[in-house]
Amino acid sequence: MTTQAKNKIQRAKASERISTAAENYLQSLYKLNEEGLRTTPGNLAEYIRRLPVGEGVGTSLPSILGMLRRMAKEGLVTIPANKEVELTAKGRKAAESIARRHRLAERLVVDILGLDLYRAHIEAHRLEHAISPELEECIRARLGNPTTNPFGRPIPGSGYQAPAGVVICLADAPQGSAYVVDRIPEEDPELLAFLIEHGVVPGAVVTVVDQGKYRGVLVFKTESGESALGYDAARFVWMRTPPQNGGSAEPSN
Repeated sequence: MTTQAKNKIQRAKASERISTAAENYLQSLYKLNEEGLRTTPGNLAEYIRRLPVGEGVGTSLPSILGMLRRMAKEGLVTIPANKEVELTAKGRKAAESIARRHRLAERLVVDILGLDLYRAHIEAHRLEHAISPELEECIRARLGNPTTNPFGRPIPGSGYQAPAGVVICLADAPQGSAYVVDRIPEEDPELLAFLIEHGVVPGAVVTVVDQGKYRGVLVFKTESGESALGYDAARFVWMRTPPQNGGSAEPSN
């Protein structure tokens, strides 16, 4: 093959590469779909604003609409008349890829490098865009093919199977019932640090001691003791009914 032909192939591959900004949008849309939330530009803007500042993604609605139009031209999304953004087959494949790299990176920095859990999400954003398919496979193998990230979210393509049990957010949990933490929010470092400090991590058992809706806070108990959390924050903590057969409550990795 001539040098000219090689350069032509390299240019074609480069043109097919998805930009860092587009990957951030794809991952955000993937997360909204995962949460069962409407993928409107407004909801997308709200989620984009939670990304680390270092990602350099515009957060105004006009900039988000402009990016979505570019992604539509690239065949990554469609924007139907109802204004809810839909991933194309190409877009979904790319979204799963960036979500997988991000969640493997979170596992890598926590399980292998020993980084504090509340920092994992931020550091993973710095690593995810640079992970090649070959490196991704090495990380996956080194970690033993984990099925969730450290916050309890499934890793796409890992063969994850949800444990049995009803899933409910902490804000809706009845008083006096014990639940196993299924997943916790990773986007807010301060909230995450609070949850970790008070033992609200995937696999931990949490019991609501006092709903206290009239005060806007609920009191809960873990192995770390009792603490209180506002209802707005408690809606981002998801729990699952514990096993009824006496089996382990630990989540799959």
